[in-house]
Amino acid sequence: MIRVAIVGVGNVASALLQSLEWVKQGKPIYGILTSLPYRPEEIEVVSAFDIDKRKVGKKLSQAIFEKPNVVPKQVDVKNDVIVLRGETLDGREGVLERIVEESDETPVDIISELKKNKVDVVVNLLPTGAQKATEFYAEKSLNAFSSFINTTPSSVVEKFDTKFKESHIPLMGDDLLSQIGGTALHTGIIEFLKSRGVRVTRTYQIDISGTTETLVTLEDWRKELKKDIKSQYISKHSNGTNVVAGTSDYVEFLGDRRVSYMVIEGEYSIGIPVRVDISFKSYDSFNAVVPLIDLIRLAKSLKDKGIGGSVPEICGYYFKKPPVIYDSIEESKKVLMDYVNKVMTEPRLDR
Repeated sequence: MIRVAIVGVGNVASALLQSLEWVKQGKPIYGILTSLPYRPEEIEVVSAFDIDKRKVGKKLSQAIFEKPNVVPKQVDVKNDVIVLRGETLDGREGVLERIVEESDETPVDIISELKKNKVDVVVNLLPTGAQKATEFYAEKSLNAFSSFINTTPSSVVEKFDTKFKESHIPLMGDDLLSQIGGTALHTGIIEFLKSRGVRVTRTYQIDISGTTETLVTLEDWRKELKKDIKSQYISKHSNGTNVVAGTSDYVEFLGDRRVSYMVIEGEYSIGIPVRVDISFKSYDSFNAVVPLIDLIRLAKSLKDKGIGGSVPEICGYYFKKPPVIYDSIEESKKVLMDYVNKVMTEPRLDR
């Protein structure tokens, strides 16, 4: 079993818990790595932290459906873990002050809770921009000897990589790349056009959704953070094409549905112009599930082998701001699979 702690019981937590229940019922999940030692149904969420009074003190099975969460119920979750009061720090700054109803309970001792529950992997699902809180939980995970997965744009890998490596604890980040989110699809289409000889000259992408994360990201400084990361990722994969990508608006009635609009312009043949316009619709939070299930199993497998710190071969495929960005998604997938096939057959490293 892989024992997991979740930081931030929001929409992605809801999608993840429902998906884990789904696979435990013997139902299929599409897109996961099949060559890892652990199966998805072996993942168990044994601890959870939040600061919202509507979630703190409640069972996870109930808390994941409390406001402001908007992920629709796909399956009844059976998890009686009580959501504990975490540290607030900068997790309620700006517009979050209006959204999050802060609990009056005293924050728990994070390290003690992680150790008591023998947590293998901590998954950070805090909002964009919660840099202090993200660093806080990374530090606590390190001290509790738990692997840390940072799904947020907050910079963690560069600052903590050496410490995690020296302690033989895996660290993965930053900013999770969705399974079929706008950034992944946008990049893939550009790569296809390039493979057919098209010279892509410029492109842009705008995203609209009704989640709390979308509303939060509209604050100027958070919006710029997300836009810079997305644009740099797509630009790197398209040989420096002029790229603008980011969240443009919050539409409450969309809930967890996300609408992405992409425009790609270029030239082919003797300089003939071509333009691709795409409207892409998906459910935002479930886009994080398959990458997270893979990363949780990878983190546990690496920890078993005594491999610590960030692994570029893994982070380069699953994140938008990894230590190394490869030239294409295809290359990053090949590098990942070569690494997995090699390392998973090797014996545990001596510490």
